[in-house]
Amino acid sequence: MSLREKLKSLEQLQQVDLELAEVLREAEAVPRRKAEIDAAVGEVRRAWESEKGRLADNERERRGQEQVLAMERDKVKKWEGRLTETRTPREYAALSREIDIARKTNESVSEQVKLLAAAADGIQAAIQGLQDQLDEREAGAQEELEGLARRAAEHQARAGELEVRRAELARLVDPSLLARYENLRRRRGGVAVTQVVGTTCRGCNRNIPPQLAIVLARANSIENCPHCNRIIYSSDAVNPASAPAA
Repeated sequence: MSLREKLKSLEQLQQVDLELAEVLREAEAVPRRKAEIDAAVGEVRRAWESEKGRLADNERERRGQEQVLAMERDKVKKWEGRLTETRTPREYAALSREIDIARKTNESVSEQVKLLAAAADGIQAAIQGLQDQLDEREAGAQEELEGLARRAAEHQARAGELEVRRAELARLVDPSLLARYENLRRRRGGVAVTQVVGTTCRGCNRNIPPQLAIVLARANSIENCPHCNRIIYSSDAVNPASAPAA
């Protein structure tokens, strides 16, 4: 294999590695997005459950107050029936006072029951609003989760294809050059090989010496950028344009 072919294989390996890294980044975003969707749905569901709990508390309190009201009303009726049986003015006055107190209690409890009923209506409206919001969010979440599942499967399939392609290309690169490439890739954010356009390294966007650009044009040696140390090549030399047809 000529050096130009080796550089070509290295260029292709770098392209595969970059695409594979992007696919893996996108794959990693899927569970994060799923967690965000679950959290958004859970937030509304917790609010809905909280309002349901408030309504249950309201109903328990209202039933308790209604029981008190019923007992007090029975008590008033009973005492009112006893008024005609009193034998002394003192007994009559005492019983009348008890009846007045009971009636005032009834008024207070009755007002509390009305307030609780009004509050229950407000809670019911809030529950319905949250139910609608929860239904809408769950429907949207289901649709997006199905899309995420499809994307995860696509990422997995594409990553498998790229891994196979990477193994094929890695076999075409000399072991020593491959080790050099892998070391640079780890140190340089995944980019170990880059083009030089004119005299500019596309890895660090700095100019290389003109003499080095001439060497790259020959494509007969492996060179590194003097600034970022990445392996550099001339695309025109590694991928020469086809001669025009006669």
